[in-house]
Amino acid sequence: MNSIFDASTLESLLPRIDSLSSESNPRWGKMDVASMLSHCSLVFEYNNGQRITKVNPIMKFLLKPMMKKVIIGLEPYKPNSSTASYFKVNNSEEFTLEKARLIANLTKYSKDGPIPATSRDHAWLGKLSEEQWSQAMVKHLDHHLNQFDV
Repeated sequence: MNSIFDASTLESLLPRIDSLSSESNPRWGKMDVASMLSHCSLVFEYNNGQRITKVNPIMKFLLKPMMKKVIIGLEPYKPNSSTASYFKVNNSEEFTLEKARLIANLTKYSKDGPIPATSRDHAWLGKLSEEQWSQAMVKHLDHHLNQFDV
């Protein structure tokens, strides 16, 4: 998988996002396109330190091996996979605003490079390498872009 911190990866993801329209329909799941864009932005915002969450330490200890396999493993996410409550979107903004928000979040994360990413702990997995952060972020975004067939 290409690194989210490489310009070529960013350049391959942005047109996919840009090809979405307010009329785009999901192949699976409950989210409409604006909610999906908002959800993907939340992932960037939590993982770049704009938002903070705490995970129950006992749950983290018990689930970390499974979460590691899901989050940074090579297997794609399964359609209709469940998500953590703090990533659930209760009220998304208008489509155009959500699209611009995701493009801004993705661009910032990519262009800021790996140093800010690797200086933060992942809520479930703790310290991650540049490659692991990239894998997690690209895998998640790709999953949702595939959900909307782009």
